[in-house]
Amino acid sequence: MNEKETIFPRYFKMTPALTRMKNFTSKIQFAIFPLALLLSSFIVQPADANLIEKNKSDTAIKMLVFPKSLRVLENRENVENGDSFSDPKRMRKTLLKLDPVRIVPAKSGEPVIGPVTRVRLRELAKKYSEDVIFIFRRKVNNEKNSIRHQGLLYLAKQKKVLALKESKEVDTGSLDEMDLAGLKFLAKEAKKVLHSHKFEKRQSAY
Repeated sequence: MNEKETIFPRYFKMTPALTRMKNFTSKIQFAIFPLALLLSSFIVQPADANLIEKNKSDTAIKMLVFPKSLRVLENRENVENGDSFSDPKRMRKTLLKLDPVRIVPAKSGEPVIGPVTRVRLRELAKKYSEDVIFIFRRKVNNEKNSIRHQGLLYLAKQKKVLALKESKEVDTGSLDEMDLAGLKFLAKEAKKVLHSHKFEKRQSAY
């Protein structure tokens, strides 16, 4: 018997063993997959992060066609926080005057208490009918005589977030003066970000 004749029978004898091994492996895979799904259902998913702290814009945002309606809301960590800056005139002079030409006169709303999550933003979009929801937050440090302003824009129809560059005023005057300066900075930043996503009609070359 030559070499080919000795190899061929051995090959055919090993084939059933390989088939049984393959079937066994497939059964293991089918058994592990449902188990993995079951275990993943018990894993506690982390809560949605505070988007103001995250300070990151979403991608794939469609260009905006103006005019847009705007709702301005203050974010507070608790009910008492921020009462010392509750003068509505301050908000009217700054955040409610983003751009009277291209944005419908803005309205203010009730403060948003607690973390600003995507779930919370969707709830606010159902509560308010405006196209854009502008949420801002103050953080005051009396010891360092500083105040920090953060904010975001939520595009209600697209369900997208536009982050804003934060402002930090340190020992440049009284807290009231620094608060007014920080709000003006946020207003300019929001205007700049909104206009950077403005839809521009292409003019024909002919």
